[in-house]
Amino acid sequence: MKWVIICLLSFLLVGCFDNSDNASRSNNISLVSDVLDDYLSEDDFNELFPHANHGKESSKYADVILYSYNNMKNGLDLNEELSVFMSEGDDTIKRLELAAILANWAQETTGGWGDDPNEYTKWGLCWYEEVGARDSQLPEHCYFTRNNAYQPTEEPGGDTCFFGRGTIQLSHNANYGAFSEFLYNEDKLVLLDDPDAILRDGTLAFASGFWFWTTYRGSPNIPNKTCHEVMVEEGAQGFGKVINIVNGGIECNRELPPFSNEYGKKIRHRADHFHYFATYLGVEDELPPRPDGKPEDNQIWNDYYRAILAGCIVTGQKVLVANKMSISFLY
Repeated sequence: MKWVIICLLSFLLVGCFDNSDNASRSNNISLVSDVLDDYLSEDDFNELFPHANHGKESSKYADVILYSYNNMKNGLDLNEELSVFMSEGDDTIKRLELAAILANWAQETTGGWGDDPNEYTKWGLCWYEEVGARDSQLPEHCYFTRNNAYQPTEEPGGDTCFFGRGTIQLSHNANYGAFSEFLYNEDKLVLLDDPDAILRDGTLAFASGFWFWTTYRGSPNIPNKTCHEVMVEEGAQGFGKVINIVNGGIECNRELPPFSNEYGKKIRHRADHFHYFATYLGVEDELPPRPDGKPEDNQIWNDYYRAILAGCIVTGQKVLVANKMSISFLY
């Protein structure tokens, strides 16, 4: 009893069982996501993503509130190496970087359709996983490559396949394994054997997006650069290069496809998401001037998209690099 009383008194003063290293580390990590507070509040998050989590029924194993402001902040705090996000550049650069990452997350998880940007830009963070991939019988929807160092304990199939999950729709066993090593002291099997862990924990869902943004530099199209570095160095003009890093082999390194083309619409939507978030964050003047009205497949609008997508879309040049989605080939 005497020990308990002493311990309780000590706890009030300095904390019972105090671990100064852990306390110090916790205090440091807690400052990482504080950068978001100056630019994006929880009310802002909810306003920008009014349809967040509306696609939760498609993911039977997922947290019902996967995408939230607190989960986003906790995801950024999960590993100190992620603290590079929004840590460099002036106020404008930080706002542009935030707009760019939100734009790509929104496009990867969108539940919006149609041609009106005022509608589909608000549907980001809807889907938790790649729609239809879990129950698909097609091998390409398992995203499993045997000839790399990131092999699960058992042959994947169905629930254990490496289809897109979370904010960046992390896919392929190489990426799950590398993200697992990053989080779990070089243990690649944690997520290779349980990829659905990203859906059960909103912190992981957001951390995967921050991890790719701040650490991945394996794009053959934008070599040895991370999305973070591109935005810090080039500002709004770097947005097309960011797309080239995220999904270059699918959407970039070609002339602007027609609006009626699946990827022609998709790449325009990424630009529209960027404009949506940049406008909300007060840096839309850094982007190319946007025509009035709804997007159309005409010269005025296509010139606008070519300008905002520079670094992704080419103009009459021979395409030298045409890989599959660069996110597929982390290693």
